[in-house]
Amino acid sequence: MKNISKNKQGGFLQIIILLIIVLLLMNYFHLTVSDILNYFNLTWAEIINWLKGAFDWFKSLFQSVVR
Repeated sequence: MKNISKNKQGGFLQIIILLIIVLLLMNYFHLTVSDILNYFNLTWAEIINWLKGAFDWFKSLFQSVVR
């Protein structure tokens, strides 16, 4: 069981490092989140709807595992 928690902590650390690198690159190139969304022709409403759908999917997945 100790091995599993070690792997989860390592994955979490990798995500944090990746986010820091992305934020530093955005700062270096003077990009904002809105600039990136405009490049991919996405709107904030589309992103929020996608996140809501992903949250609902994870919630139903979690409920099916718990039962």
